[in-house]
Amino acid sequence: MPLWLREHSWRQSGTAVYLSLPVRGLRVTAANIFCTERYLKVSVPPFLFEAVLYAPIDETNSTAKIGNGIVFFTLYKKEASMWESLTVADVNKEELQHLRENAVLRAQEKAKEETEAKKVTKQEHKKYALEATMKWLQKQAEARRTISADLSELEDLKEEEKNPDWLKDKGK
Repeated sequence: MPLWLREHSWRQSGTAVYLSLPVRGLRVTAANIFCTERYLKVSVPPFLFEAVLYAPIDETNSTAKIGNGIVFFTLYKKEASMWESLTVADVNKEELQHLRENAVLRAQEKAKEETEAKKVTKQEHKKYALEATMKWLQKQAEARRTISADLSELEDLKEEEKNPDWLKDKGK
């Protein structure tokens, strides 16, 4: 059975909500925080803070700073407005469970999409690196062919004809 962290304070502007959650004596890390568009949870067993937010937030740009026994959230609102409260009032257990499940599913989908995007980006970088290497190797091969061609022409010359001084004297 969790021990609920009920002590918190919040304020807002038209575009953001600032939430301060005291967690004195608890070791909180980013892994203990779960945040989606409408759901916020800080879980440091056996302690738990959970909030079904009044309106949607931009979970990507919102931040949580941990320090001095406090977790300080800056939650950016999706739509600029003043909230009547931090959380939705009168959420029954079924609705709360449904919101939790949806939040987890959305987070899993988002993580999957981010992983796929990283995979695609990595493949593109590898392809670019391979193309760059191939171009470099082609230039190197062309240079070797040119040198080889020049050497085969020099093999036809007599030893004295390869001497630049002899060529200079012959030109006079």
